[in-house]
Amino acid sequence: MDDSAILSIEKHRSDIYRAFSHCYSLPDTGVGNVLKSLEAGLCAIGSNAISHVVLMRSELNTSLTLDDLKIQFSKLFIGPYQLLAPPYGSVYLDDQRQIMGDSTLDVAKRYLGAGLVVDERFKDPPDHIAAELEFIHVLVIEELKCLHGGLAEDAAGCLEQQSDFLVSHIGQWIDAFSGLIIQETNLPYFRYLATATQQFIREDMQRLAETLADLHSQAETISK
Repeated sequence: MDDSAILSIEKHRSDIYRAFSHCYSLPDTGVGNVLKSLEAGLCAIGSNAISHVVLMRSELNTSLTLDDLKIQFSKLFIGPYQLLAPPYGSVYLDDQRQIMGDSTLDVAKRYLGAGLVVDERFKDPPDHIAAELEFIHVLVIEELKCLHGGLAEDAAGCLEQQSDFLVSHIGQWIDAFSGLIIQETNLPYFRYLATATQQFIREDMQRLAETLADLHSQAETISK
């Protein structure tokens, strides 16, 4: 694969992660444009998740109002009473199944290690799914900067960070989280969102694993 193709794929990955992050924020009037961007990115990299985003757009264009989305979003992810599908990693990863557990602290350390601070306007814990998806988006942006600068080893380090974060965090709890959304929602829109997110994350983890394996193999060949 030539450099321009790699840059194109990584740019689309960045856009996809940002769009998915927006999907787990309270819906607003820009949701249609977010889904268009998401569909375009998934199409460009050949992701099977695209079929579910197409269905999301169809639901949005034919049978849903913004109020419908906000009400269901709040029931699933905000409350004020029981959260039907808690969007926090620690709920799924820590023994106590509670917010702000050890895994949350690890996420916060990773953000700081990458030179990032959670925006003070963001009132949720740092392991909220929207924040974790945005973090991957930022890591891909850093990778792109390295690629544009000809810093291949630094770009490979960014890939390692992305893979490690997915494997250690969101990749560990996306199945359980998506399963709860599918179980608890009464709107197909959110079932499609859950399935698309889960499928893309799984595909991207596999893609990263294969890319890193190739890079390590090339490095070993050169060292010999």
